[in-house]
Order: sequence, then structure tokens, then C-alpha cells
Amino acid sequence: MKKIAISLLALTLAVFLAVPAMAEFDPYGSIRLGVFQWNQDNPPGTDDDSDLKMPHGNYSRFGAKFQTGDISGHVELGLKGAEDGDTVYERLLYGTWDFGDGTLLVGQDYCPYTHISAQVAPGFYDLENYFIGYGCLWNSRQPQLRMNLENGFYAALIRPQGASAAAAQTAYNAATAAAVADMDQDVTLPKICVGYKVKMDNLTLNPGFAYNTMKYESQALNKDWDVDSWLLYVNGKVGLGMVDLKWSIHTGQNLGDFGISNRTAAANARFNAAGKVEDSDCMGYYLQASYKLDPATINVGYGYAEAESDLAGQKTDDQSSYFVNCKLPIAETFFVVPEISFYDDGDGPDGKAEKTDVTVFGVLCQMNF
Repeated sequence: MKKIAISLLALTLAVFLAVPAMAEFDPYGSIRLGVFQWNQDNPPGTDDDSDLKMPHGNYSRFGAKFQTGDISGHVELGLKGAEDGDTVYERLLYGTWDFGDGTLLVGQDYCPYTHISAQVAPGFYDLENYFIGYGCLWNSRQPQLRMNLENGFYAALIRPQGASAAAAQTAYNAATAAAVADMDQDVTLPKICVGYKVKMDNLTLNPGFAYNTMKYESQALNKDWDVDSWLLYVNGKVGLGMVDLKWSIHTGQNLGDFGISNRTAAANARFNAAGKVEDSDCMGYYLQASYKLDPATINVGYGYAEAESDLAGQKTDDQSSYFVNCKLPIAETFFVVPEISFYDDGDGPDGKAEKTDVTVFGVLCQMNF
């Protein structure tokens, strides 16, 4: 695996060096290391846990941007540390065509509804949690075709997502006490996202809508099931002098099946005892305030997400997080971010089963070049 990673990195460097002299070429890199104390308060009957975490993998990166005429490209590789096998993986790989009234993107990029916060402590990921699962709509980086018009409108066809056929089969058999063994998954449409991003003097707004569908079928039962998921969101940021406010608000259906990371199991569609699909109603938000105290920036934020299945007997399953940190520049492209974060995963969908609470404090060190 290490030889493959080294070969991939060497090939990428060779491509960079082979860029035509007339093309614009802008390489960059970022090294990130966290040192955090993780204190986990578990439900009664389970021992609490406390660990020192020094995450490095998955977050450091090396990339480059290219431009030749009206065609531009972006390549970014993630560099995993020793704890993740010293491997290299693809983060961004896309090209864009500027056709005058807008651009067409082809390749792997962030999804239009992703709007991260300034939270840097470990959470769902080992570093830089960004309120993922707590109001931030994180769908990672996905293959897509996306058109961005100069007037602010955009539309994207994104790789569809959903539970695997094996997972759907297991869920169906558990709910119905059946023994189905031939569940199959059919992909019929890409994930579709449309929206409008408007920028004014100190205000940015990005409302949008996305839809995802997946079909499952069993020939033995002569049945099929559609699991539809959708997302309505409004992301934004406003500058108010020394204070910037940033937010993300959303509502939707079956957001676990949609592909949003770190949502509770209640955010997925489920089968009832009769073998019918029961949907889940989801919502969430986060609000962040950033105060500029030259040369530092103080960030505080609160995030919340919930889901409630239509399955009989289920209640709202919610989770929340809040943090405070301070970005401190040490040198021109070197800064540290001391932070304390709290994660409250609330009670289970039965309204009784208590889940974990976590307190994390420490510092992120980042060097860009």
C-alpha cells in the first residue's frame, strides 16, 4: 500500500512538472496536527473514557491549480500520517470550463450545500469536526457535474448515495422476521441539487434544494421499495464590523440515506413490521460568531441536529455541540487554534436510552505553504 501511495504521489508531481510553460501553475500545501484531550462521559453501566489524541492523518494536503485559456483544473491529494498507514488519497480532482456566462465543473469537488464552521477539535472526524453531524451538512467530496452561472444560480448532478443492498436486506429481515436473500439495489437518477448564491456588500446567502432516490427490489417477494431523500437549506454569512456571523439551516427527509455524515440512525428510512418504508423527518442548524481582535480571531458557535422516524413508537433523536476557540497567528502562514468543544448526543429515539457526552480541549497547529 505504501509503494502504491508513493507511486501516486510521484506521478502527481511528474504531472505538475509537465505543465506547459504557457499554463498558470499554483502549487500549495498544508500541514495540520492536533493535540487534544478527549473526555467521554458514557451512559450508566459503561466506564467513562479519557484519551490524549494527536491526529495528523487525513487533513494535511498537497495540491495545485492550473489554468490554460478558459480551462482550469484543481488537483488536491490528502496525506495520511503514520496512524493511517502513511497513504495518499484523492481529495479534489476537477476541471472547469469558463463559457462566458458561467462555468461548468467536471470531477470531484465539495457539494454546494456544504458550509463548514470554524470548529477544529476532534469529533466525528479525528480533527476539524466543523459541526459535522451537529448542523453542518457534510457530504464529503463527491464526483459531480456542476454549472455555476454568473447571476448566482447553480445546478449539479452528483453521485447518488443510499444504503447498500446488503444493509437494506438486513434491515428488512430484522423488521419483518423474513429471510429475504436476494435484495438488489437499483440506481435510477443522480443526486440533483439546485440553488442560488447571492453576494452583496457584507452578506452572502446560499439557499438551495437537493433530491436523492434509491430503489431496492426482491424478485423472490416480487416487491420493490423507493427510498427518497431530500434537503432544503439556507447557508449564509454576514459581516457586522468587527463581528462576522455565519450560519447553516436545513430541513429534510432521510438525510442519513441522502449521505449527510454523522447523523443518528433515526435519520435513515426504516422498514416497519409490514415491510413498508417509514421515512424520517430531519432538521438542523448552526450559528457561529467570529470576533476580530487583531491579530487574533475569536470564534464561538452552537450546532444542533435532530431526526424523528415515522416508525411507530419512535421519538425525536437529537444531538448538539458548542465550542469556543481563538485563531492565533505565529508567523505569516503558521497559526495555532486553542479550542474547547462539547458534544451532547442526547437520548436515544426511544426517549430513554442516554448516549455519550464528550468534552474536548487542546490546540490545532497549521502551517500553509
